[in-house]
Amino acid sequence: MKLSPEHIQAGRIGKWLGKHGVNPDLWSFHRGPVARAVVAGLLPATSPFLGLHHFLAVFLAIVMRANVPVAVVVQTVNNPLTIPIYYTMAYHVGELMLGRPAKYENHIGEKIKKLDETEGIRAKLRMLAGELAMVAVPLMVGCTVIGVVISISGYGLIYAIWPEEPGKKSEGR
Repeated sequence: MKLSPEHIQAGRIGKWLGKHGVNPDLWSFHRGPVARAVVAGLLPATSPFLGLHHFLAVFLAIVMRANVPVAVVVQTVNNPLTIPIYYTMAYHVGELMLGRPAKYENHIGEKIKKLDETEGIRAKLRMLAGELAMVAVPLMVGCTVIGVVISISGYGLIYAIWPEEPGKKSEGR
């Protein structure tokens, strides 16, 4: 059985994706779709939304008409080995962008001790939520700044090193 665009669009997911689900750019290994896939993969990879990176990469690839497999592979650049280093760096970049000194990591031992001494699960959860809020804003800002810079750099790098396809006129970057 050969899957035609009409057959794919007739299914549940195909109806949801519409014409975007059968776009040939989603599977093309030409320079444009691959360059867009690098952006679609690096933006979610640099986000703090752990567990959603694959879904975000696929969604962005479809919206940007980028190569889906490349976007999924590229987003794995941020893996369990690099996450602690990356998120620490992103937090510091966020603090710098917000004009605040990075002060959180200096008191981690004290905060853990205070958490241990806190009575009751609700009080502990409230304390953790407050601490998370102090870290979340700089982390989001840092992840966004780094993600945009890295994505634009990746896009430009693909255009710089990937030869133009023969017979095609220069695409607008």
